[in-house]
Amino acid sequence: MAAAAAAGGWPALGRAQTPAPGSLEKSVRVIVAYGAGSATDTLARFLADRIAKRGGRPAVVENKPGADGNIAAEAAVRAPNDMYTLLVSGSSTHAANASIYKKLPFDPEADFTPISNLASAPFILLVNPQRIQARSIKEFLDWARAGGGRDLSFASTSVGNRVAGERFRQVANLKAVNVQYRASSQAMTDLLGGQFDFYFCDVATAIPQVKAGKTVALAVSVRGRLAALPEVPTLAESGFADFDVASWIAMWSALASTPPNVSATLAQWVSEALDSPEGREFVAGKGLLTVKSGAATLAALQRRDTTVWGKIIREAGMQQP
Repeated sequence: MAAAAAAGGWPALGRAQTPAPGSLEKSVRVIVAYGAGSATDTLARFLADRIAKRGGRPAVVENKPGADGNIAAEAAVRAPNDMYTLLVSGSSTHAANASIYKKLPFDPEADFTPISNLASAPFILLVNPQRIQARSIKEFLDWARAGGGRDLSFASTSVGNRVAGERFRQVANLKAVNVQYRASSQAMTDLLGGQFDFYFCDVATAIPQVKAGKTVALAVSVRGRLAALPEVPTLAESGFADFDVASWIAMWSALASTPPNVSATLAQWVSEALDSPEGREFVAGKGLLTVKSGAATLAALQRRDTTVWGKIIREAGMQQP
C-alpha cells in the first residue's frame, strides 16, 4: 500500500471545488491517536462534526491511544476501505517516531496523504518556587550551575515535551535526566511536591498553577509570547535564539482507503472549519495556538520536524532498544 505514493512522495493536493452536501460516497472514519477527552480528541470531534455536515455522511471517531501514536497510525493504514479513513495524530507519529523506533508498522510519508495541520501545542517551562528560588532563565541557570555539576531532573509526559526538555538541556549545557509520566496531572502533582527540577508543561495544565502562584513560568518554548501569559518571555528572548519547540496536531488520510480527490475535498473543508471564527475560538479554548492550515503546510512541517526532532532525539539517546 506504500508503493502507490512512494515514487513521488505525497500526492499534490489542490483546492477542490466545494461539493454539495451529501456528495461523499462513503462515511468517514476518524482514528485519534490519543484518549477520549484530550485536546486532540475534542479537536478531532469538532472537525468530524463539520465533515459530516458538509459531506452528508456520518463521521465516526475511534480512539486508539498508545505507543506514541503508532497504534492509531497502524490502524489507519490497515483499515478496510468500507469508509474513508482519517488519522488525527501529530508530531510523534509523523516526525519523531521514525527516529525513536527502529521499525514502524507504517510509512509516515508513503502511507498517508496530508490533510491539514490543526493546531500547535507550545510548552511553558515551569519550576516549583518552594524548591527553586528563580524567576528567570538566568537565575535558574545560575542556581543549576551552583550545584557543583549535579544532575538535574525534568519531567515529560509526551514525545513533544520530552524533546523540549532535551533540547533545553542540550543548548543550556546542563546535566539532566528525564522522568517520564503518563499524564500531565501526575507530573504536575510531583512538580508541586518537589520531586524534580523543571517541567516543559502543556499550556492548559500550566496556566492555573501559574496564576495561583504554585509554580513559576520561566519561559515559553515557541518564538512568540502567549496571550494568556504575556509577561513570560520566550526562550529565544532569554538567550537561546534558535529555540522553537512545540508539538502539533494534524490530520492525514490513509492512502489505501481514501482517494486523493476525496482527500483534497476533505482538506478544503478542514481548512475552512479551522479558519472560521468558531474554529479559531475552539482551538484557543483548548490552550492551543491556531496555525496556517492546509495540506502543503503540513507536508513541509512534517519534513522539517522529522529532521530537526530526529537530531535532538539521537543526541539525547531517546531511541527505543
